[in-house]
Amino acid sequence: MNAPRQGLFASLLIVCFVLQTLLLVIATTHQLKENRANQGQLMTSQLITDSLPEMMPPNTVSLALIGNRYATNPSVASLRILDASQQVLATAGLEQTRSGEVFSRDIMQGERKIGQVQLTLIEPSIGEILRSEWLAMTLSLLLYVFLWLAYRLIARPTRREYLARLAHENELKQQISTLNQALSMAQSDPSNTCVPTSPEEDVEESTVEHINEKTICLNIQFYDPKQLLDTVSQSVTQAYFNLCQLFLNKTITQCAQHYNISVDDFIISNSFDAHGVTVEIDAEKYKDAECLMMICAVFQMLSDVLYRRYREEKRFVLHTRCAISSGVKDMQLDALPAAKRLTQSLTGKESAVYINHKFLQSMTQCYQLVTLPHPTNALTRHAYLINGMNHDCADLAQRIRTQILKG
Repeated sequence: MNAPRQGLFASLLIVCFVLQTLLLVIATTHQLKENRANQGQLMTSQLITDSLPEMMPPNTVSLALIGNRYATNPSVASLRILDASQQVLATAGLEQTRSGEVFSRDIMQGERKIGQVQLTLIEPSIGEILRSEWLAMTLSLLLYVFLWLAYRLIARPTRREYLARLAHENELKQQISTLNQALSMAQSDPSNTCVPTSPEEDVEESTVEHINEKTICLNIQFYDPKQLLDTVSQSVTQAYFNLCQLFLNKTITQCAQHYNISVDDFIISNSFDAHGVTVEIDAEKYKDAECLMMICAVFQMLSDVLYRRYREEKRFVLHTRCAISSGVKDMQLDALPAAKRLTQSLTGKESAVYINHKFLQSMTQCYQLVTLPHPTNALTRHAYLINGMNHDCADLAQRIRTQILKG
């Protein structure tokens, strides 16, 4: 059980160590430069003071001795004493060929220049600076190694977390396997898709003389803002539609069985295609509307699982959006066109509901409903987004989803 992203953390520590070493070299170079400037000014002043008595007349022996005394300083590369005509009177230094920072000052006697001293101080290289700072760098390296080892120990998951992650990975693998099997069945057995029991023409908006207040429709559409359906081959989309239809059929069967409703009471207007699908039922009792709500919730959960798995496999998949609606008297819309119009106002993974007051009050006890933002008509003004479920409904939806995936 390794700590998460310990390689990334190690890379971060390496970068920090390199940056710290670079800053250390820069700071040391700057400090040495300031010290060298102070030292050069002080030594040239003292050298002029010591050399002045021997300049008139020039005593080369004494000047050589003075130069050799100053050259014993390890920071001095070379030293020269010159007369007024720039003739060399004395030279000294153990590393005269080495470059460095040169300090030059005139030897003055009153207002008259009688000579000059030139002092070259050694400028250490980066390698010499690194060698001089080996202790600080070693301690820093040990500190970063300690931090990495501490991270491996502290960030390592506990046994419970490790087992939970293994269980989650196994569940995902099982879901992927189930989805692949279901897709294979859908491709090999076209009769598995549901044939419409009562086909109707697609109606965008219709003016009707009589609104059937009993009928409630569930409309499911794909959310495709980038128009991906137009770019995918028909064989791919048809296999995807077949799998969605298979999930919908099993969802209807499981939910109807739980609520003791006949599957034949649900009418599927058309099979899944690019425009989605519509399921309707004549709701005589509250449990009919509640069953349709549960079908909507379970199908959205299955669609989300399918979306996550197909996205991991780089396969074509879309989010779905669902709306449940009864007839809208104010707009003279029957349940079917009302559900389609309400779905079109949603985005991916959203679900909404518009039902009469007879069922709405009971729905609020099981589902968390919020008003739609920016309503534009009577339908969206009185419709609600399904924002959550209570514990019992959520547990039921999870059980049904699991049964279908294992099915």
